[in-house]
Amino acid sequence: MVHPIFQNKWYIAIFVALSLLIGLLQAALLSPLVTVPWAWLLLDGMVYALLLSAISIPLFIVVRFVDFAKGSETQKWLNTIALCVLTIFCWLGAGLFVVYVFLPKELFIALLPTIPLKTVGGVMLYIIIVQRYIMIITQEKAIEDEQEQEEIAEMIAEPESLEASTAVEIIDRIAVKVGSKIHVIAVPDILYLQAEGDYVMIHTADGRYLKEQTMKYFEQHLPGNKFVRVHRSCIVNVEIISRVELYEKQNYLLSLQNGQKIKASTTGYKLLKKTLSL
Repeated sequence: MVHPIFQNKWYIAIFVALSLLIGLLQAALLSPLVTVPWAWLLLDGMVYALLLSAISIPLFIVVRFVDFAKGSETQKWLNTIALCVLTIFCWLGAGLFVVYVFLPKELFIALLPTIPLKTVGGVMLYIIIVQRYIMIITQEKAIEDEQEQEEIAEMIAEPESLEASTAVEIIDRIAVKVGSKIHVIAVPDILYLQAEGDYVMIHTADGRYLKEQTMKYFEQHLPGNKFVRVHRSCIVNVEIISRVELYEKQNYLLSLQNGQKIKASTTGYKLLKKTLSL
């Protein structure tokens, strides 16, 4: 549940630059309307711009987690308007408080008539931000659905009969070449396996080991009652799972005993429930 700007340091720089630009634009637009020195007007603009940017971060989580498309048309509109009103109210309230604290009283009073204009501008920016969030979430959902379909196709393609499964050798150790040495990993010591292109990264309590092998191979040859492919790119040892919690609507988050967290797809969660007899 990471905000898009935190995926890259350049995104953060652009995000901050846009916030400052919005503050500068607000000051320039309000300058002809009020008799407030430019420096204080610029401070006012920066305060509101940065606060709106700050509020937009948790707003992303709300838009991503809550499905406003459910319910009747009236309910959809009520939900959308309610979120907009709450966001703008929090933004304006926080802005007024900060400006009241830092600006002289006479300048604070002089800026009060600009609240309606700031509200209109805030609503316009809110609409742009939310639409952008919806676009990002829709794209991510499409990718997840595609991966889900690939997982289902792989499951259907794999032999599921008892005769086919008994023909597959279940391994109890994995040999990995580390430099000039061969390291043997006991299967019970594996925490989880993660896809790394044409390789698989094996995670243990002692470290990580890269093995030239496929995820499908390990899915078939590891003990099925101990290891579950909870995601297209991850197989986890069910014995080291400490907690399972809902994560972004239909997805789930697995907390391991060592503190690490692993995302599970809908298909992976169903397989995990079946293995754990839940």
